[in-house]
Amino acid sequence: MNTNWKEAIAEFAGGATEEKKLVKQRQHALSQADSISRAAEIEGRELTEKESLDFNVSMAAINAIDKRLAEKSRIRRSMSQFTEGKIVPAGGNLRMARTPDAPILLSEDYYNDFHTWIGTRGQQIGASLYEGTGSAGGFAVPVIVDGQIVPLAPTEMGVRSIAMVIPTASDIRVPRGITFGTAAGKAESGGGQDNFFTEVDPTLDQFTLSAFMAGAVRTISFELAQDVPSFQQFCITDLVTAMQLYEENKYVNGSGTNEAQGLIGNVGTGVTGVAAGTDSYAGEMLDATFDVLGKLNVAYHPGASWLMSRATATVLRKAQKAANLFTPVWTRENGQDYLHGYPVAYSGFVPTIASGHTPVLFGDFKAGYVIGDRGGAGINVKILDQPKATEGQLVLLAYRRTDGRVRRSEAIQAITLA
Repeated sequence: MNTNWKEAIAEFAGGATEEKKLVKQRQHALSQADSISRAAEIEGRELTEKESLDFNVSMAAINAIDKRLAEKSRIRRSMSQFTEGKIVPAGGNLRMARTPDAPILLSEDYYNDFHTWIGTRGQQIGASLYEGTGSAGGFAVPVIVDGQIVPLAPTEMGVRSIAMVIPTASDIRVPRGITFGTAAGKAESGGGQDNFFTEVDPTLDQFTLSAFMAGAVRTISFELAQDVPSFQQFCITDLVTAMQLYEENKYVNGSGTNEAQGLIGNVGTGVTGVAAGTDSYAGEMLDATFDVLGKLNVAYHPGASWLMSRATATVLRKAQKAANLFTPVWTRENGQDYLHGYPVAYSGFVPTIASGHTPVLFGDFKAGYVIGDRGGAGINVKILDQPKATEGQLVLLAYRRTDGRVRRSEAIQAITLA
């Protein structure tokens, strides 16, 4: 290290000026390379030999400048940690030996008394080191709480990502056909009933897409909201997650009475009676995924996808390995899982593999299931500072009115275990 810290600081400041020059040089070289490439692109031609040479020279200059800038950045980060050219001064006042940019986590009194105790080799013990001490001295060590709260990963939610989601302003009655009208032959001539066209109309019914209120509340003290700024944001995130988890469960398992109608039990029967309860169910389940492909009407295949829990997906992948299939039916591309070439969505609320359960759904969920959010798709969050103000507390409230309905049961087919 440079023994003269003032010279080192001056050198560091000069380096900052040089860094600005390097940035300007990089911008100039990048502009030159871009103009060469853009001109050829506009004219719809390849680069000429001279243009290629100039382009390569510009790019080489950019690479060299990037390396120099990276080196400057490392030096700047190192120097910012020094106090008077040294990480910790070898002598002088230890009380002032703070790292300039480091966050202040300890009180000033504790910090100074602690370094005095070190500097005197334990001969001087300040009053702040005695505060709240236990018989073993454990209370003399300060407890530091990180300012960030590590979040808990929520259960996977996939229905909203594959279903049709629409905003609503009022209840919507949706008509749908449940049977086709039929046609019949007619004789070319002659009397009698065969000489008339017969009329058999299609049958219609309807369902109502409504909106049901759900919400969650969190109460925090004024002191906590003020002393830990991240806690309020943590509570709001937790509220939103709680709402999403509640709704996802209803979209999958809801009764449809004063809440969303769930997919389970309200879609096409698909494949039923698959053996379960023994180690053989894995292979049977994999075979059932082939069978359910034929149960779904061809009109729904272009937009079809799978919905299952990740535990079920693991069973199917193990079954594929055990079957040693020549062509794998389960694949993964660019972070997306596919089964038989159709994308897989996951929901932790879809039943697991067990007797009587429906662990897999397959079909066009946009055609088969509709979600209506009253007043828009966002979850409303309100910070209420009045109701419990006299108690020194804030109330955080999250709510949304939503409904989900199966709009075409044949568009989604199920695999149900015996």
